[in-house]
Amino acid sequence: MFDVRIDADRNRLYVTLGGHMEGPERQSAMKEALAGAAKLAPGFAVVTDISNLHATDQEGFRDFLRAKSALKMKGVGPVIRVVKIPLSRIQLERISEAAGYEAEHAESVEEADRRLDDLMQKLEP
Repeated sequence: MFDVRIDADRNRLYVTLGGHMEGPERQSAMKEALAGAAKLAPGFAVVTDISNLHATDQEGFRDFLRAKSALKMKGVGPVIRVVKIPLSRIQLERISEAAGYEAEHAESVEEADRRLDDLMQKLEP
């Protein structure tokens, strides 16, 4: 299960991933996320809700790493991840580290939005 949406006004990409994502579904999610990122300005924020995502296999690890690397090349800014399953959290932390960026963690999408809103206010001149 996945859902990808953008909020162009806030320059944010929202990605929700859940369940046991197999190859075709996982690749569709990654393509949709990258297409959404292409519609946003460099420095865009990402809120990734993986609270219901189960750990993946090596192929999945490589797919996620490619997607994260592509997001970095597209100019990703702050990333906040909503995580509930400890093994998924560890796996996604390793992927982010390998892709060359860090993500913060939040308990909910709403908390992630509040934190990003606060961050953006601090950055405004």
